[in-house]
Amino acid sequence: MMYGPMRIGGLASGMDIDQIVDDLMRAERMRVDNLYQQKQVMEWQKQDYRDINLKLRSLYNSTFDMKLSSSYLKYKAIGTMDDGTDFDKYFSVLPGAGAIPGEYKVEVQQMAEYARLESAKSITKPLRGQELSVPITIDDSNNKLEVTVDGVKKTITLTKATYDGSEGFTVEEFRNDIETQIQNAFGSDKVQVTIEESKLVFQPKENYQKFSIALEGRDALTAMGFPDSDIAKYEPIKLNAPLKDQIKYLSNNPLNADNKMIFAVNGKEFAFDFGETGEHKGYSLNDILQKISTDEDAGVKAYYDTLTDKVVMVSKETGAAQNIHVVDKDGSFFEVLGFSGDNTSKAGKDARITFNGTIAEKATNNFIVNGISFSLKKIMSDTQSATFKIENDPDAAVESIKKYIELYNETIDLINGKLTEERYRKFPPLTDEQRKEMSEKDIELWEEKAKSGLLRSDPLLDRIVNNLRSAVNSPVAGLPKSTNSLSAIGITTGEWKEKGKLHINEEKLRNAIAKDPESVMRLFNVSGDDFSSQGVATRVYDILKGGISDITDKAGGGEFQKFDNSYLGKQIRDMEDRIYEWEDRLYRKEEHYWRQFTEMEKAISYMNQQSMWLASQMGMYGQ
Repeated sequence: MMYGPMRIGGLASGMDIDQIVDDLMRAERMRVDNLYQQKQVMEWQKQDYRDINLKLRSLYNSTFDMKLSSSYLKYKAIGTMDDGTDFDKYFSVLPGAGAIPGEYKVEVQQMAEYARLESAKSITKPLRGQELSVPITIDDSNNKLEVTVDGVKKTITLTKATYDGSEGFTVEEFRNDIETQIQNAFGSDKVQVTIEESKLVFQPKENYQKFSIALEGRDALTAMGFPDSDIAKYEPIKLNAPLKDQIKYLSNNPLNADNKMIFAVNGKEFAFDFGETGEHKGYSLNDILQKISTDEDAGVKAYYDTLTDKVVMVSKETGAAQNIHVVDKDGSFFEVLGFSGDNTSKAGKDARITFNGTIAEKATNNFIVNGISFSLKKIMSDTQSATFKIENDPDAAVESIKKYIELYNETIDLINGKLTEERYRKFPPLTDEQRKEMSEKDIELWEEKAKSGLLRSDPLLDRIVNNLRSAVNSPVAGLPKSTNSLSAIGITTGEWKEKGKLHINEEKLRNAIAKDPESVMRLFNVSGDDFSSQGVATRVYDILKGGISDITDKAGGGEFQKFDNSYLGKQIRDMEDRIYEWEDRLYRKEEHYWRQFTEMEKAISYMNQQSMWLASQMGMYGQ
């Protein structure tokens, strides 16, 4: 920031120096204000160009689609299952541009599946009693059992009986009575009671991570195979707690004697050290599964299923080529998690359909056969099949062309609007001083007129729109007369005042597509050696490509452009340099005025002091 000499503002002269300098500078600022206004006009022009370029780019992208056969060769599939019902619950089909009209018979025999390997049983150690000793007598002394499920405690009463193995009084009846009483108290979806090797086993029925189970009552527990116990508990493994602290909840210790374990998934080896100074001593089961899932070489997603209390591994893609194979190399991580014996390897499956009697196998449930996209949903029974027809769909092609013509008309309207917009030269951009004296509404109305007509009769835009009109109105050489122009298929230019907008006779267009869709396609996308032999979309595409490039050169805004080196960009930077020079010149001019007035004030102040001294001297002698 620049600082000038101390300013003295009219204390001696009584003049309003601030106002005088402001008035003098106002006249000086008129030129720099004019530069600011010129810069603002260029910035508005630049934005107008860029807005048009955005619209041109949208039409350009749409024109690219119109060069593709898929915009014209539209087909639909019509058919049912052999019993007359809809086949959509088994598969869906979408005919592409390469589809061949005709009748097709399909049977879905197998869905593509991921390779999936999961624990053979729940990984958390269940609440397991000792071997039951028959006979088991339940009477008033031991028929009360306190059961806590997920923090809720209830007392259940077991049926009095002697279970000696006779009919109706077997160990299975004893198990069933315990389970029935617990389910009556807590609901049938909470706890399951089973017998394994003559031992009662208690565990959640589902959602293992949510529930804990506690049994209390020494006498009842003794009868159920938990002697000398006041309480027996089932607690789920905590996924995010250090694995070393959770081993007590597993069926066995997965670590070796050195608190380490090594295993491999699809040949990729993983090593973990849970020793006191080990790198992974704080790792949880979740951390380990996450490490497997994020390894690209392993190629699987591993997770814990809270509903089943199992670890699940799934391949990242479907198909018979997908395999999961796990092996313990040191320690017993996978064995403890229920992956052992035959349960250490699993392959995915390919999808399989019969297509007009020919078997087709694919790695995914979404695939293309003969130009028809299939999406399989469900396997059919051996006696089921579906039959459908692929037919020409002129309505879809008409919609595709309609959307394109709508965008073309919007683009033409935008450019024509800018070319004919009224220019109000008496409404230049407002200066800062002018803005201070106007309301927001007045500023808005003023700037609306100031921005109007900045691209009026612009030669660049005029050339683009004229080229587009020529492209859509000129016939395409080398095509039959019935489809060699847009007008021949029902797309015509409107009245002169519409300046090139296109109108569609849908019935005529639909008939042309239904009769010969490939000829309509060639009218749009045929590649030729020159303008006359090129299709309409091919011409428009080239015109738009050049127009977008020309506008970018004029106003910038190109993709990935870090520095605006356009014509207007340079002009604006030059104007900014001129403004800076003028602002510096005005600053020095203002300082010059202030120095002059400051010197004047000093002189007047000195004269006033002299006058006061003389007056005081004369007063003294007069006495």
